[in-house]
Amino acid sequence: MKESLRRYGWVFALFTAIGLAFFSYHYLDDLARGHPGTLLTRFIEEMTGAYTAMVLLPFVVWFARRFPWPLQIFGLIAYSLVHTTLMAVSRTILFPLAGLGQYDYGIMTYRYPMEASHDLIIYPVIVGFLYFFDRFRRAREAEISSAKLQRELAEAKLENLRLQLHPHFLFNTLNAVSAVMYEDVRKADAMLARLSEFLRIILTTSDVREITLDEELQIERMYVDIMKARLENKLQLTITVDPDTRLAKVPALILQPIVENSIRHGMGTERTELNIEIEVTRNGTNVQVRIRDNGIGLPSPSPAHGHGLVNVTSRLAHLYGEGSQLRIAQLAPHGTEVCLQFPLRS
Repeated sequence: MKESLRRYGWVFALFTAIGLAFFSYHYLDDLARGHPGTLLTRFIEEMTGAYTAMVLLPFVVWFARRFPWPLQIFGLIAYSLVHTTLMAVSRTILFPLAGLGQYDYGIMTYRYPMEASHDLIIYPVIVGFLYFFDRFRRAREAEISSAKLQRELAEAKLENLRLQLHPHFLFNTLNAVSAVMYEDVRKADAMLARLSEFLRIILTTSDVREITLDEELQIERMYVDIMKARLENKLQLTITVDPDTRLAKVPALILQPIVENSIRHGMGTERTELNIEIEVTRNGTNVQVRIRDNGIGLPSPSPAHGHGLVNVTSRLAHLYGEGSQLRIAQLAPHGTEVCLQFPLRS
């Protein structure tokens, strides 16, 4: 309703401005020719011309949108006839009310073709502007529709990636529990209890695309605690966070596959202890997360081609496009570093 009133207000203001422009032209022409005293006469004539054209605007819009260009000649003829008639009637009524006596519009047989010469310019301008506006509106709507479709496709792909991650993580964690179940029942029971609490947290974020960095790091602490029960505390996690990034938005469970890879590929058979360090810093308008371990290093083939990190890379690309990156490096003398970078969103 408010939008319609605003639109009508702009139309009224436009035709008022047109009427005043024609009034000033003709009145100043009278003064230039030495014919004063025509102010009210010119004002009524030009404003009735503008406002009667405004009254006919809905008809012009309807006819222009309904019929093709060749048939607009009939719209022009009808518009000019009605416009001239309305001007004659309105001026016949207003002139006596303004104390100007009877209005003389001349011989109407000649007046109609005379006004038609003006309408021959005005009508095509209105129709041309309307065609241009409609084409622009359709192009804009098509652009918005295309952008909406692309966004929906990206969101569908992102949701599919997220749904892939959960069963993958659960499968690997249950395998870890199964590996110790027959060797140490108490240890397996402790792992299941921690897994239950961990899954409860995961379920609360199942419908959320992004969570805060603090929440994501808490999830990683819980996951490492589950793995500690299996590895008899041979696993250590150190987290260092820039205070400016604590409330930054990150994709839910984005770090879990990386930490899981550090444990699976870093521990090996010869190491007795594995240290994982997560360092979060702010790099301008970006968040940079480094996950380092002192494990046996990159396996062959590289885990960059595994399910977990492929999922991480795809989720970052869908959420942030070229504003994100993932790098994997071998550390000396041993160990691996994975570096994530994505835009800072609080």
